[in-house]
Amino acid sequence: MDKTATDRMVMKQLIFLLIAVLALLLIFGLLISRAANAGEAPGSPETTVQERDDRDRALRQEAEQRYLKHRDEVRIRREYGNYAVANGVTLENDLIVTRGTVTIAGKVNGSVLVIRGDALIDSTGEVIGDVVSIGGRIDRRPNSRVFGDMVETSPRYLIEEKKENRRARHDEGEEKEHRWNRHRQWRRWQEDWNDQFDFKAHYNRVDGLFLGGELPRTYNRRYLANIEVFGSGGYGFKAKRWQYEAGAEFYVGRAFRFILGGEAHDRTDSQDEWIIPEVENSLAAALINEDFRDYYRRKGFSFYATQYLGRPFKLTAAYRHDDHFALHNKTDWSLFVNKKRFRSNPAIDEGTMISYLGRIVLDTRDHDKHPRRGWLVSLEGETSRPELDSEFDFERFIVEVRRYQPLGYGKNFDIRLRAGTGRGVLPQQYLFDLGGISTLRGYRFKEFAGDRMVLANVEYRLNSKTSRLHDIPIIEEFNLILFADAGLAWFAEDNTAADKSFDTLTWDKLKTDAGLALTDRDGQVRLEFAKRTDVGGKDVVVTFRLNRDF
Repeated sequence: MDKTATDRMVMKQLIFLLIAVLALLLIFGLLISRAANAGEAPGSPETTVQERDDRDRALRQEAEQRYLKHRDEVRIRREYGNYAVANGVTLENDLIVTRGTVTIAGKVNGSVLVIRGDALIDSTGEVIGDVVSIGGRIDRRPNSRVFGDMVETSPRYLIEEKKENRRARHDEGEEKEHRWNRHRQWRRWQEDWNDQFDFKAHYNRVDGLFLGGELPRTYNRRYLANIEVFGSGGYGFKAKRWQYEAGAEFYVGRAFRFILGGEAHDRTDSQDEWIIPEVENSLAAALINEDFRDYYRRKGFSFYATQYLGRPFKLTAAYRHDDHFALHNKTDWSLFVNKKRFRSNPAIDEGTMISYLGRIVLDTRDHDKHPRRGWLVSLEGETSRPELDSEFDFERFIVEVRRYQPLGYGKNFDIRLRAGTGRGVLPQQYLFDLGGISTLRGYRFKEFAGDRMVLANVEYRLNSKTSRLHDIPIIEEFNLILFADAGLAWFAEDNTAADKSFDTLTWDKLKTDAGLALTDRDGQVRLEFAKRTDVGGKDVVVTFRLNRDF
């Protein structure tokens, strides 16, 4: 049996294993949900509804006194069970929700207090006051805004603190209030840093295992007004090299925020972030010996300015000064496929690159990771010339347009158009690649390359619960996606201008494919089946993904 047949057999076995694991997880989730519905807390003493309501009432009163100290009864809205503030809706009250999940997609001109439940602040959500979850979690999505504090605590902590306060109330007086204020300020500072400092890890063929930490941008820290400090750092064990990025920003405004910043870095970089996220790529590399990114080392610094024109519109201009170095494979290890080697990391054009970059972004999507409606339009241009003391001479432009359009309940039509071009000789690391995941899904990975690129992806997403598919066994448990791709990457015969060589592109030169995918509710986890349509006799390409293609 040759190597190709062996690889195919291994992939089929892995796909079968993944499907079996997903089925087991689905069955296990159903069993757990039934057990959870059978009682409030499995294994705990049974309580009557009246006793539970009495405890909730006492806890809510204590929480109101603690976190809504200067409350106005007229301005408090109390709800029981799940509650949502929809996008575009403004609530002119403090909001208290008991035993439910509160979803904030609109604006709350007050504080949000959740008793024994979770708080979700969506990307369009805005809370003027504090967000407090007692016995639950706070999930704050990117681009959301909370102008007060975010506090997660337990009912037990609140009740025990109440007892301690009662025992000490007779002799504490004003000193107690002073100590509490100092403790609260320290806790705010400590929680802010603890919540924002993230552990960072990835695995690829040039770094091996990378471990480190990250302090992301938040624009919400009270202790350093109008100054944002961010950075990341860690060590690649196979590359035997430390990596870092550290910077600071000065910003003013909110909806029309202006940002002026600078940063320095020495890290492994890639132009393939748009193809596959880092976490998914790390899992593929560590489990099945597939690394879908290409890498180079970028060491230098940059200065930039960003202007927001409302929440969806952003303009950025940047000056970059970088040294580019080639990287080579340092490992071939994976958990399940040890006999296979990683693709060789491709060569690059090394040298000092000094460039100016501009970017325009319009983003009206209702969610960053799994949107249902809205636009995402981006235009990016970068120029590097010898007059800037750069060793490169080129211009590169990338434009992308996405539309997410609902077609009724449970149906969505999504489209992405992406194009790239340039002037001069693009560095090897800046060329455009198409083929395989997220691009032309019926073709080999990065089968096409060039300094010109056009790509179109179309998906029709269908919720099986709202269609006739719910009558089909097994299929009813998944959502269905029908998709088609078309595109091409090629080298221009005349690269003296960015608009050259597009007149030679004809419909019959485009590479096309079509297929279907079985997905979860949000379309994130998916099993895709794609087939080339430009020629016959080619195999169906099967891909398992943990993220949407676009």
